[in-house]
Amino acid sequence: MIKYLSILFVFISFSVKCQELNANVVINHQQVRSSDDYIYDNMKKSFTEFLNNRKWTGDKYKLEERIECSFFITISSRSGNSFSGSIQVQSGRPVFGVNYKTTMFIVNDNDFDFVYVDQQALDFNQNEFTSNLTSIFAFYTYAILGLEYDSMSKEGGSKYISKAFDVMTIAQNGGGSGWRSSDGSQNRYWLIENLNNPAFKDFRDCVYKYHREGLDFMHKDKKQAEYVIFKALLALESVHKRQPSSYLLQVFFNGKADEVVNVFQKATPQQKSKLVPLLIKIDPGNTKKYNNILKGT
Repeated sequence: MIKYLSILFVFISFSVKCQELNANVVINHQQVRSSDDYIYDNMKKSFTEFLNNRKWTGDKYKLEERIECSFFITISSRSGNSFSGSIQVQSGRPVFGVNYKTTMFIVNDNDFDFVYVDQQALDFNQNEFTSNLTSIFAFYTYAILGLEYDSMSKEGGSKYISKAFDVMTIAQNGGGSGWRSSDGSQNRYWLIENLNNPAFKDFRDCVYKYHREGLDFMHKDKKQAEYVIFKALLALESVHKRQPSSYLLQVFFNGKADEVVNVFQKATPQQKSKLVPLLIKIDPGNTKKYNNILKGT
């Protein structure tokens, strides 16, 4: 029996290494109460298993290395097996050497329409359209992986950004709203178009320097790490000039605004005088927060 349990433990440990995500799924269905509300418990379980049990990369992950992310789903309408609402996707990663996790990005997607049949297995094929639901999940999974790997090595997430771009392209032929440039200026199309566009290379360089050369070295040399982050953020001006009000920059600062304020509250007056006007220009929605840098509060 002991030998059997040891073998089982080894097997389970090996299986865990194949998982990349530690996704938390939350479903809010208060707007569509019905007699079969139990379906949402099954839906949550199905979505969570699809995200967490599927192998998304060729790399092996230990249990503690899985990427923590959240999928907050709000369902606003339902007709039979057809659902409509919104989804907020958030991901983060630990900062090396300290007990702190940084938010990589926060996306609010209001084009979340899908079909869900209770107890029916979810399927996804990288090379053809299967469903809008699994395409959206795969798209954001690859976006999460792309930014995660970019934060570890220069343009290290290119493979997964390309995969997300392919998901977007294929879904245009069978998916719902949010996959095309004509569907608005803040959607999945523009998120991945920007990430995949060579003109936004400075953004991806910023992701690497901000995290790997900045935050990850805070525990060793705080002043030098702050300076690296300072220079990385200043480089985003070129991205803003190429495409003012870029959706990609909005998504980035959704997750980073509070952190940036915390990092630079005690920065030098010279750094503050250069950084704050730029932040306000490229991310005007958080102007009040950035002004707190000048106040030092």
